[in-house]
Amino acid sequence: MTSLNITKTQQPECETQSCEAKQGQQIRYARPQYRVRQLDTSYVAEVDLPGVQKGAVELSVADGVLELSAARSWSDRENWSPLAGVVEDGLNYKLRLELSDEIDPEKISAELQDGVLKLTFAKAEEKKPRRIAIS
Repeated sequence: MTSLNITKTQQPECETQSCEAKQGQQIRYARPQYRVRQLDTSYVAEVDLPGVQKGAVELSVADGVLELSAARSWSDRENWSPLAGVVEDGLNYKLRLELSDEIDPEKISAELQDGVLKLTFAKAEEKKPRRIAIS
C-alpha cells in the first residue's frame, strides 16, 4: 500500500490550464515534481518549487489530504516588452497528496530551501516497526 498518493488537482475555473486573472495577467497552473522516500519512522517528500519564496507557499491538511499551493511571480523591467509570445506574470503550483492511516497528520513538518520544499510525515506510533529481541 502506498502511503502518499497523488490525486488529480481540480481544474482552474476556466477550461484550460491557463486563465486570465482579474488584472489581465496570465497565470499558469502546474503540478510540481516530487520524490518520496520511506524511512523507519517517517516519509520524506521533496517537492521542486523553483523560484518560490517561503511566504508564497500554503499547506493545509483536511480529511486525510495534504494540499499544497504555491505561487511564483516575477516582475518585468520598465520599458521592457517581449519579442514574441505572451508574457505570463507567474506560475501557480498545486499538489494534493492523499495521506494513509499510518501517517500522523499532527506531526507533519515543512522546510523550504533553495527551491525545494521538504515535507516530513511522521508515522503514527503504532505503525512504527519495532525490533524483537531473540532470546
